[in-house]
Amino acid sequence: MSIYLLIPVISISFCLFLFFYFKWYINKRTSASKLLSDHWTEVNKLIAQIDAATDRDFRLIEDRITKLKAILEDADKRIAVHEQKIARNPAATLYTNLGRGIRAALKPEQPQAASGLSKPLQFKPETENGAAERASPGHIRDQIETLIMQGIAPAEIASRLNISLSEVDLVMNLLGKSKTYH
Repeated sequence: MSIYLLIPVISISFCLFLFFYFKWYINKRTSASKLLSDHWTEVNKLIAQIDAATDRDFRLIEDRITKLKAILEDADKRIAVHEQKIARNPAATLYTNLGRGIRAALKPEQPQAASGLSKPLQFKPETENGAAERASPGHIRDQIETLIMQGIAPAEIASRLNISLSEVDLVMNLLGKSKTYH
């Protein structure tokens, strides 16, 4: 054979070889099984990442729940200690009830809430004949305010109305009057 015939045959053979090789390569890369395996690999990687993030989040939540339980236990202990102190010290309970009574005395027009709280203290000033009678909280507030305006000392107001000096001071502070008579 001549060289002129051999070169085209080798060129055609090489072109056919390249054609079939690239056809096989393209079919291999674009086949359904190859694409499916690539997608499954990607999905498995995503699932692994999601699982890791979920585990981390669960650990964080469990840690926060543990901390919250510890805080709640501490608060419960503090409340129990506070209740024991109140039970041992009746003066603290009296002081708490005192504040409720004065607040009610300063707001006589508002109806009592039916929330089950104890009623505010009712004060019993003595009358001319020495008998104690029940006075409304608004009446006591008015009396205290009137006596303050007259310039009577808080100790005298407390003795006239048969209430404590602390109650008079509290009403004076709530009414914005200064304590100049001590």
